[in-house]
Amino acid sequence: SFDVTAKDMFKEGMRITPVRLFHKGVFCRDVAHLIASNTRDPASIIGDIHAQSQATQVCEREIIRLSEKYGVDTVLEGMGAVQDYVERAVRQRLAALPDGEWETQDFIDRDPISGEGMIPIKVKLTIKGDRATYDFTGSHPTIGSIYNSAFGSTFSAVAAGMKTFFPDLPLNSGFYRVFDVIAPEDSIVNARWPVAVTGFLMPFEKIMNAIYEIWSQIMPERATACAFNLEYLLTGGKDARSPEKPIFMFYDWLPGGWGGRNGKDGSNVTTASFGVGLMSQPVEGQERANPILTTEFQILTDSAGPGKWRGGVGVRKTSIMQDAEDPVISYICDRERAIVWGINGGLPSMPHGLTLKRADAAESEWLGSVFSDVSVSSGDEFSRPTAGGGGFGDPLERDPKLVLEDVIDEYVSIARAAKDYGVIIEAVDPEICEYRIDEAATVTLREHMRSSRLDWMRTDPEHVAEWYRAGDIDQLDAVRRYGVILDWDQGTVLPISTQQFRDMLEKRTLQHWMQTEAVTA
Repeated sequence: SFDVTAKDMFKEGMRITPVRLFHKGVFCRDVAHLIASNTRDPASIIGDIHAQSQATQVCEREIIRLSEKYGVDTVLEGMGAVQDYVERAVRQRLAALPDGEWETQDFIDRDPISGEGMIPIKVKLTIKGDRATYDFTGSHPTIGSIYNSAFGSTFSAVAAGMKTFFPDLPLNSGFYRVFDVIAPEDSIVNARWPVAVTGFLMPFEKIMNAIYEIWSQIMPERATACAFNLEYLLTGGKDARSPEKPIFMFYDWLPGGWGGRNGKDGSNVTTASFGVGLMSQPVEGQERANPILTTEFQILTDSAGPGKWRGGVGVRKTSIMQDAEDPVISYICDRERAIVWGINGGLPSMPHGLTLKRADAAESEWLGSVFSDVSVSSGDEFSRPTAGGGGFGDPLERDPKLVLEDVIDEYVSIARAAKDYGVIIEAVDPEICEYRIDEAATVTLREHMRSSRLDWMRTDPEHVAEWYRAGDIDQLDAVRRYGVILDWDQGTVLPISTQQFRDMLEKRTLQHWMQTEAVTA
C-alpha cells in the first residue's frame, strides 16, 4: 500500500536495512518471513525471493563456467572491453554534435502542504566536446508527499531518457561514464533521508520527458512529444466470496499513449516510458483473484494530443466492487494539472483522474489523481483513463485524410476532429464506417481557427470556468482551446497552475504557431 500524504519514510512502511536472505546457501527463513509477513501476499513474496535466488545461481554458474573455460583474467578483460566500447561510441556521438546548452522544465501537479501551484523540475543540458552535463539547479525543494526522488532515481531517469536517443548502442556502465548529473541536495530530484520517496516515479517520468524534449531539439529527426504518466490503482479489503474471507489486494496499472513523433504518430496503448517491461494484466485473472468485475477496458476516443502527428491513444478502465468487506481504494498518478504536453505546435492530451460512482448515487464524483484509503462498498463503480501522448506539430497541418482514418478507427470523434484539427467530417453510414470529408467547410474552418486560436488561448480563465460549470465546454476544451487548468470537480480556476500551464503552451505550442503564420504571411 502507499500513503500519498507521507512526509517521511517512517510513514511509508517498515524500513528494512540490508540483511541476508541466504547465508552460505541456506535460506534464512526467519528473516524472509519477517519481510513477507509485512505484505498482503506473503506466499507470493516468498516465491519471488526463491525465484531471484535461482536466477542469481544461474548467473553464478555461467560466470564460473566461462572463467574455467577462458580464465578469470580473460573474462574480466572482456567485461571491461564491452564497457569501454560503449563509452567510446557515445563519446564519438557527443563529439560530433555542436557544443551548446539546452534547457526546459516540467511539472508535478502539486505539493499537498503548500496549496495550489505546480512543482517545477528544471533541467539544463550542456554538451562540451565528448561529455554531457545535466544540471537540475532551480528545481523545487522537496515536497510534503511521496513524490520526491533520491539521487539514484534521478540519475537513472537521466540515463533512460538519454539512452532513448541512442537506441542502437548497448547499455552498460560505459554509457554512464559520459555524463554528469548535478542535482542540488534537498531538492525534489535529490531528497535526503528521511524524506518520503515512494512516489519517485512521478519526478522520474517528468525528468525523462524533459530530456526527451531537449534531445528532440538536438536530434529533430528523433523528436518526440511528452508521453503519458503511469498510474497505480490499489484496492484492498476482505474477499467475501469465500467463507474464510481472505485479504485481497487489487493492484493495477494501465497502458497509455506516447508522444507524437517527427513524421509519425505516437504509439497507442503502450506501457510507460520508464517501465517498458510492464504489461497490462489480464482482466480474467484479476477477476478470479479479486472481488472486482471489470465492465469496460477499451481505447479512449479523443485521448491523444492533437498534432500534425498526433500522440498515441490511451485507454479507459471501469470496474465494480463485488462482495467485499471494508474495501478501500487508493490511487497514485499525476498529470491532472501538468497535463501531457505537445511540442512544435502540438496540443496537450487530457487530465488524469479517477471517478467514483457510489451504488446509491445518481452521479459520479471526481476523486482526482492522488488519494489514499477512500472507503468504498459493494456495487460502487470506479473508472479512470490514461492519457494519450502529446501532439507533434500543428494540428491544422495534419492531412485531413489521416483525421478521417482516426475517426473511422474511433481514435478521434467527429466533434473533436472539428475542434482540434479543423476538419469537418460527415457520417454517411457509421455502421459500415462510411464517412466523408467536407473539404470546402474544412478550408473555411481552418482559416477561422488560425485567425482566432491565439485569442482563444488568452481568454479570461474565469470565463472559461463559467462555461465549464454550465456544461458548455468540457475538460478537453478548457485544456486544448483555452489553456486553462480547473479544479475538475468544482469547476473553479486554479490561477497559478493555469499561468504555469499557459507559459508552457506559449513555449511549446503558441510560438510555433506564430512563427508559421509569420512565414506564411
